[in-house]
Amino acid sequence: MKREDAHRIEYTVRFYHVTLSLKIDRQRCIRCDLCTLACPREAVRIDADEHGLQIYLDHHRCLLCEVCAYVCPVSAVSLHYENQDKELLRRSGGLPSIPDKVCVRVERCPHRCELLEHQENHWCRQQRRIVENREAECPKYCFRCVQNCPRSVYQETPEGTSPDATLCLRCEQCQERCPHGSIQVQPLFRGSVVLDADRCPEDCTRCIDVCPVRVIQRHQGRVQLIRDTCALCGACANVCHRDAVRVVRDAVLVSDENTCPLWDRLRTVLTSALNPDGDVAKSEFGLVGASPSDGSLRSNSP
Repeated sequence: MKREDAHRIEYTVRFYHVTLSLKIDRQRCIRCDLCTLACPREAVRIDADEHGLQIYLDHHRCLLCEVCAYVCPVSAVSLHYENQDKELLRRSGGLPSIPDKVCVRVERCPHRCELLEHQENHWCRQQRRIVENREAECPKYCFRCVQNCPRSVYQETPEGTSPDATLCLRCEQCQERCPHGSIQVQPLFRGSVVLDADRCPEDCTRCIDVCPVRVIQRHQGRVQLIRDTCALCGACANVCHRDAVRVVRDAVLVSDENTCPLWDRLRTVLTSALNPDGDVAKSEFGLVGASPSDGSLRSNSP
């Protein structure tokens, strides 16, 4: 049985007394191309409609195999077996473990001064001024990660910064902005992005609007990557109707000591770039000598 609306898709199959279900959260989905590429039955796809890009499920093709949930970077897809997470492929070694997205060492963040019992005002070493003896005047942490994360992964708490890893896309902007070395991000892909600004209509903002880590902007009328922190998710290439964007993943940074045919296939499809004719054309994106400053090429590497 399949049910769907503007917010979610749910596909449920009952085998005698056992129930399997696939759930897709359309609100959380970032419209990347990972599930589309990974699905061995082409049951999941990202298509454009009058509202922009949308995720669809052909339940007649779906085998409830877990692969789409495995590759989804924001946990928008989940499978359940009797209301428990279905992770048979991972637990059996059919798919390797994906490294943790982000590690925050809170002990490296600057701490606030202790509150004083008998003194109203005191010198704050962090702010280099006299402050009142109350917690609101002396922040415990700098919270640059909270202020700069394009995905709102980090939240302020009384104990310090707290990340929601399910929202993280491993773009490394938090690590880049952290002055204390408190954050370590593990990228999932190594690769590059090519933007052909000459193909872009002057009034088009599709890739800018869909980019989940906000690294695409217009500068002097030309579309450019403004930071070398692309998550290589592929959403920009999905939404572009002028073939002006190419996302190339050279490697999946997952340990594959115990390889199997399923993982070999996944790794191949995730690292194969297609040209408009459908042929694998990774060499097309080498662009030796291209300058990042002109918006033509940026790379993401560990």
